[in-house]
Amino acid sequence: MDFRKELESRLKSITIGSFLNKYALTVIVFVIWVSFFDRYNLINQVKLSNSVSTLQEAKADYERQLEEAQKERDIINQDIEKYAREKYLFHKDNEKVILIK
Repeated sequence: MDFRKELESRLKSITIGSFLNKYALTVIVFVIWVSFFDRYNLINQVKLSNSVSTLQEAKADYERQLEEAQKERDIINQDIEKYAREKYLFHKDNEKVILIK
């Protein structure tokens, strides 16, 4: 009787141990596959994250430039002659342009 109980406990421990090892091995293989070989692997995710942050910075810069251009457009629309004289040094034929820095 004692032999039978010992054999059953060994069989259960072997089954549970191999069962856990199968799952542990499966999880390890899955993590390795997702990390390196999958289409959406970690390396690609890091690269995409970096490119997204770069593009967001560029977007913020372009939005700032757009605001500046809209302000300049408003100034031009208010008085185009004044803007042309100040910015591009336009003058009439009978005028002289003196630059003071």
